[in-house]
Amino acid sequence: MIFLQNTNSNSNRIIEDAAKIKDVTWNSINNILVGIVEQIPLIIAGILVLMIFFVISKIAKSLFWTASGKTRLDHRLRILFSRLIVVFTIIIGILTALTVFIPGFTFGSLVTGLGFTTFVIGFATKDILNNLLSGVLILWQQPFRIGDYLFVGNNQGKVEYIGVRATQLRKDDGELVLIPNGDMYSSAITIRGAGAERRMLLKISIGYDSDVGITKDIITDVLKGTDGVVNEPRPSAVVTDLSSDGVNISIYFWINTDRDKPMQVFDLVATRIKKSLDEAGIEMYPPSSVIVQTPEKDQAAAEESGSQSFEPRKKKDDF
Repeated sequence: MIFLQNTNSNSNRIIEDAAKIKDVTWNSINNILVGIVEQIPLIIAGILVLMIFFVISKIAKSLFWTASGKTRLDHRLRILFSRLIVVFTIIIGILTALTVFIPGFTFGSLVTGLGFTTFVIGFATKDILNNLLSGVLILWQQPFRIGDYLFVGNNQGKVEYIGVRATQLRKDDGELVLIPNGDMYSSAITIRGAGAERRMLLKISIGYDSDVGITKDIITDVLKGTDGVVNEPRPSAVVTDLSSDGVNISIYFWINTDRDKPMQVFDLVATRIKKSLDEAGIEMYPPSSVIVQTPEKDQAAAEESGSQSFEPRKKKDDF
C-alpha cells in the first residue's frame, strides 16, 4: 500500500515538473518572439541607415574620382584613396546602425573596448603600416617614376612597378628585386631618370714618350664618329694624373639611355679607341702598378746600360 502511494506521488511530481518545463519553454519562446517583433522596427531602421551610408560612400567615391582626375595624383593612389573613402564610410554606417539596433551602444564604449586591442594590432603590424604609409608618400611625392634607374644601398636596377607596399627593380642581370617602401623612403637613393642622358667614363694610360695632344685628338675624333655617343654635352678627354703607370687620361662621353644600351656603346668606344691608338703607334698601359716592357724596349735598355752577357760559371771538379 505504501509502495503504491509513493509511486503515485512520484508520477504526480514528474507530471508537474514536465508541465513546468513546458510552461517555461513556451514562455521563453514567446518572449523571444515578442522581443523579435518589438525589434523589427529597429532592425528595419538600422538596415535603412546602413543602406543610406552605402549610397553616401558611392557618391563620395564618385566625387573624389572626378575631382582627382583633374590633378596629377597617381592613378594607384587615386584607387587607394577612393577605396579608403568607401571603407571608412561603410564602417561609420555599421557603427551608426549598431546604435540603432542596440539603444545602449555608443561610440565611446566602442573606443574604450577597442583601445588595448588597437594598440596590440598596431604594434604587431607596424612594419606593414610603415611600408603602406611610405608607399603612399612615394606615390604622392613621386621622387621617381617607372623606367627610372635607381641605386638603393647594394641594389640597383630599373623601376618596373611602384606599389603601395613595395617597389620592384629589374637588375642588369635580369633578376627582380622587391624592396619594401619603408626602406625606399628611409634610405639614400640615387636616381637616374628614364630616358635621361647618361655620362660614361673610360680611363686609359699611355707612356710618357707618347704625344698627349695627338692622343687626345685621336680619342676625340673616335668619340665624334661613334654611333651612340651624343654631341651635346660634348665628349672630352682630359689628363687626370701623372703616375708610375704613365699618363692617365679620363674619357667622358654621354649616351641616350632610351635609344642605346650603355654597355654596348661603352664596348664600341673602348674597342675603337684601342684600335685607333694602335694604328697611330701609341701604346696603352693597364691602370695598375705593373710595369709592362716590350722586347724592343728591353733590348734598347740593355744597349744603353752597356750590359754584357756572361757565360755560366763552370762547376769545378772535386779531383
